[in-house]
Amino acid sequence: MIVEKSRASRLQAFFARITKFGWAALALVLAFLVVGACTIGGFSSPGKSYFAAEGSSVVFYLDYQTHEGETGASPLDRVYLNVGAMYASVGSDQEFEFRRATASGNYTSGKFISSGMGKVSVGNVWSAGGEGISGANYNWVKVFDFTESGTSVGSSYKLIRITFPCDMLVNEVIFVDEAGQVIPAYVHENDVRSFIDAKYWASYRDLFSGDSRRADAVNLVDSQTLVAGRTTYTNFTQDEMYTLMQIDDILAGDRVTEGSFVADTDSGPLAVLFPLVGTLLFGKSLFGLRIFSVLFSAALVAAAYFLGKELFGKGSFGFLFACLFAAGGLALTVGRLGLSLPVTALFAVLSFLFMFRFFARGIDKAHPVRSACSVLASGILFAFAFAADPKCVFLLIGLVALFAAGAVRFVRAHLAERRALDAATLGAGEGELAASRAQERAALHADYVYGSKLIYLFFFISFVVATALVTVLASLPSYATYVRLYDPNPSEPSTGIFSLLASALGDAFRPDNITQYTASNASSSFGWLIALKGATLFSASGEGTYIALNAQPNLAVTVTALVGFAFMTVYAVLYLASGGQKGAYASEHAPRILRAYFLLAAGALSSVLQFAFTDASAANGLLFNFFYFGFAPLTFYTVWVHDGSAPSKVLGIRMNFSAKVLAGFCAVYFVLFALSLPMYFGIPVAPGAARALFGWTTFINNGFFRA
Repeated sequence: MIVEKSRASRLQAFFARITKFGWAALALVLAFLVVGACTIGGFSSPGKSYFAAEGSSVVFYLDYQTHEGETGASPLDRVYLNVGAMYASVGSDQEFEFRRATASGNYTSGKFISSGMGKVSVGNVWSAGGEGISGANYNWVKVFDFTESGTSVGSSYKLIRITFPCDMLVNEVIFVDEAGQVIPAYVHENDVRSFIDAKYWASYRDLFSGDSRRADAVNLVDSQTLVAGRTTYTNFTQDEMYTLMQIDDILAGDRVTEGSFVADTDSGPLAVLFPLVGTLLFGKSLFGLRIFSVLFSAALVAAAYFLGKELFGKGSFGFLFACLFAAGGLALTVGRLGLSLPVTALFAVLSFLFMFRFFARGIDKAHPVRSACSVLASGILFAFAFAADPKCVFLLIGLVALFAAGAVRFVRAHLAERRALDAATLGAGEGELAASRAQERAALHADYVYGSKLIYLFFFISFVVATALVTVLASLPSYATYVRLYDPNPSEPSTGIFSLLASALGDAFRPDNITQYTASNASSSFGWLIALKGATLFSASGEGTYIALNAQPNLAVTVTALVGFAFMTVYAVLYLASGGQKGAYASEHAPRILRAYFLLAAGALSSVLQFAFTDASAANGLLFNFFYFGFAPLTFYTVWVHDGSAPSKVLGIRMNFSAKVLAGFCAVYFVLFALSLPMYFGIPVAPGAARALFGWTTFINNGFFRA
């Protein structure tokens, strides 16, 4: 009974510590998670894939159906193709050859004809020459529409043969009749032989059993669930295709390929493992690929609240920080796609949060190990961030600066204690008091040495050892993939894991803008600093509508943060120039304000340096956007704590002048957020409405952004 009461009291105490802004932040995180999960697409998956070798063919037998009200079988109307990884250079056009034949009489080599069908050119991820279909990988692409083209394909043509131009994975082929129903299709001899006259079967058998890989050809028709559309809710984006290619390669099995090994070299080995788990749980679907990104983005919103509360000491400003980040533009766009950016950003932000705790709180002599664990946690989280994106090595600039400042504060605190002890020892003589002071001095020195060893040991273990260990472990699946697919002797690999890892890490510092979107979005890192250029992640238009997913930070918040950064920089310079704690700008709030400025500046500077020397997409600014937006609440907090105006009631809430100004700014932020919803969620709107709603937010045209 006593134990139960103790547990109940602890639980009550825990909930009592949660403030109203804490509950509001929890509601915000849950709302972000629910909205994100409900707008990332469905669970429809093309099922397992079929590996097609270059030059190989697959023949489908179509079992045309007679629908209610029809006198005969409904003929073929449309053909959809869903290809996966194509082992060819990105941007190259690959020609698929489609031929048709009847299943009557004996089979002869000239039975297949191309009349009404023929060759279809598909770009690998995208078509650099503009001749092929772009964005085809992992999406259902309509390769034939006979009604639209005015071609008639009678139901007597029951055999469709597809010849593949290169080594590739093919997820699904779907045939639809004029009634809009999926025509049952079969590729295995056990399924087909019952449809063909027994006296002719011997001549057709090799079409369905001759290929040594025919056993997995049934994967071409294992799902037959068609989800074809032109929005991010129904289609994968081009950048997501790289993630799916990596997933397919890791799950490659024992096949051997010829051609290009395609991987997202812009990221590290850990980046693909989280979406891999998502696809294993929910299938190779939009939801499966993107759900972990939504989870990490929602966690980033929570991290914004906790960091804001840590920086400003008030849940209200932590909640403001979380709101600005959640609705600021990038979290709702790149944060909802199957990309590595939310994963990297979360680990990086948490690493800064724990290092800031060490910097701000120092080492508690009563619990030195517990307080020094902030350094350990920071380093381990950095290890995961580095494994997700090796360019995070630039974050060490900010993290080491925080660690060094914390170590200096620790030394100064020790010296201050020792000076105080020495002053108390003066004149004590050689009696018992002097001996006691000497023991205290020895104990003080021992605590200092122990604390110093702890922080430096934890720093080495986490930032060096853990980073190397996590990166190597995360690279094992990719290394096994490379050896299995490409090494001439997988049992005795000619390439070691460390040499392959070194090559992969080097590639991460040379991003390839090899989709039509990242190439058009390419910009110097300072392009996102004032949000002059947005990043289009998906775009489609037609029939008088404009559909896009545009990563564009909220312009009002961006400008506020820019002004806030300038204002706080001037504040910091004047504080230091006027004498610091003894100067004209000294106040009880100055230390907290300057510590917050130090963290945000260190995070923003080190994150922007990740892409300062590469032509990166503006979408890569998610981590920078997090720290940069933090200057807005920092500015409001600085003005608020120094505001001596008398508060008055507004709508029943007591507010001083700075709080009223903040409310006005938040109203402007909300209006721009509401206007930007179509470009954040890819909502179809008329081109004129798109220009009025968000076309004015940037004057730089990336080729897709403007309607």
